[in-house]
Amino acid sequence: MRKNNLIQIDKRWVDEELISHLTEKIGDKVQMRVYTVMPSSTQMDYVSLSSFLTKIIPHYVFSIKEIEKDIERQQKRNEVAIRRANPLLSEPEILSLISNESERVERDTWSEIFNQSRIFFRKKGESYIGGKYGELLLFALVESVLDCKMMAHKIKHLTNVNDEVKGSDGVFLGDYNGEKAILFGESKIMQSMSDSVVDALKSINRYHNDAENAHNRSHELLIAREDIHKYDVDGVDIDTIYDRLDPTTETYKSQLLVHPIILMYERAYITRIQRKARTNDEFKELVAKELLKRLKRKQEVFDLITNHLKKQNLEHSFLDFFLFPVDNVSKFRTAMDDKIL
Repeated sequence: MRKNNLIQIDKRWVDEELISHLTEKIGDKVQMRVYTVMPSSTQMDYVSLSSFLTKIIPHYVFSIKEIEKDIERQQKRNEVAIRRANPLLSEPEILSLISNESERVERDTWSEIFNQSRIFFRKKGESYIGGKYGELLLFALVESVLDCKMMAHKIKHLTNVNDEVKGSDGVFLGDYNGEKAILFGESKIMQSMSDSVVDALKSINRYHNDAENAHNRSHELLIAREDIHKYDVDGVDIDTIYDRLDPTTETYKSQLLVHPIILMYERAYITRIQRKARTNDEFKELVAKELLKRLKRKQEVFDLITNHLKKQNLEHSFLDFFLFPVDNVSKFRTAMDDKIL
């Protein structure tokens, strides 16, 4: 699978919207990545991040094939309209008109695609709108940082208010540690750091130690295979993708099973630093210093995760954590609401 044909996100957003503080391995299978949101002035601000996440919703909802087909369809409609409206023009004149209109048609089609995708994102599973923001962030980070393509997401298949607790927040394919991998992702945005860890690992456990783990995996893969035709574009081996999503094939069995996990949670020291910092640079420095001090002394989240991995018997699993300590999770949700609702 040639991922570059499928991944459309501009990966520069990570450096523009986030500050990376630490990447560290715990043992052979657990990776920790610690980020904070890029501040504005001396405050942790979510306006820019929410703007970026809103812009990528079309790529979250639609595949590149669907987007390209829609643009192509509108271009053909415009060509027919031009020919009907100008029956006396020569062919070179007609082609010139079509060429001049092409950029406008593509721009207008993109605008409509964005509106459709935003409405779909907002309306589907309205009862857990905040949960979808975490799934969108998961999509952006896994495709950009891990370079793995999302093959299926949860919201398309929500049919009732109870569905939000079922299934992973995204199924991805790519390479991980130099090996082919299939990834089942989770995202948790919660006030409590400990609650986010417990909740995330409980969800991951559904694929490992739960009595219905085989059913849970099969269900996820079935959903992913339903939309496989959307990734049949030039340079992509659709048969290989299908085999990687079919649990009966050797191709599937030879892959690593990886769980990218996003945890966004509140930390009081960030609020204290916001009151103390006098400049943007001072805020960044104080947050980085406090965060690294806590991580080094194991007072932050590392020990908590390690302990719960043992409790859930997940030490054999590949887990890749994206950790986001923030001042207030409601501020992130409110910034997203302002763009989506």
